[in-house]
Amino acid sequence: MLRLTIDLESSAELLGTRPETFLGFVEQQQLEGVLKFKDGWRVSIFTLAKVLNTSTQNLLNVLEDAVLGKLLEEVEDNERLGSWIK
Repeated sequence: MLRLTIDLESSAELLGTRPETFLGFVEQQQLEGVLKFKDGWRVSIFTLAKVLNTSTQNLLNVLEDAVLGKLLEEVEDNERLGSWIK
């Protein structure tokens, strides 16, 4: 199932800051969509899009591109598979 939240560490990295700094911002701005569960903090993709002043679709496109880029790097680093895609 599609997850509509991202862990705090990844959210902070996406924003270019540390998790503690992002949590301070969340408290200061009283942002909705930041949830604390037993296993840690989760941030709504809708909240992240709002903070970044973009649409949720644009945010998902950027995240998708980043994940696909990492996957391609992993395949290229694999000698057997890397020679096949070049």
